[in-house]
Amino acid sequence: MQMKEEYLQRVVAEVEDLAVRVAQLKARIAKQKVSVNLQFNGELEYLRNRFADFKKRIEELEEASDDRLEEAHDAAELAWHDLEHAVDALLAALP
Repeated sequence: MQMKEEYLQRVVAEVEDLAVRVAQLKARIAKQKVSVNLQFNGELEYLRNRFADFKKRIEELEEASDDRLEEAHDAAELAWHDLEHAVDALLAALP
C-alpha cells in the first residue's frame, strides 16, 4: 500500500510540473491567429486523448490490488510519457 501512495505522490508532482507547460501552451495558442489554431486542431485532440488515457491509468493505479500494482504503475508511466511528449511536441511546433 505504501508503494501505491508513493507512486501517486510522485504523479501529483509530475502533473504540477506539466501544468506549467500546459499553461504556456494555452498562452501561446491564445496568441495565434485562427488559421494557426485550426492547423493544430489534430494535435490538440491527440493531446486531449492522451490526457484522458493518463487519467484512466491513474484511476486504475488507485484501484489496483497489490498483485496488479506494478502492472498498473507501468501503464500509468507509459501514458504519462505519451502525454508529456505530446505537450512538449506541440509546444515545439507552435510558431
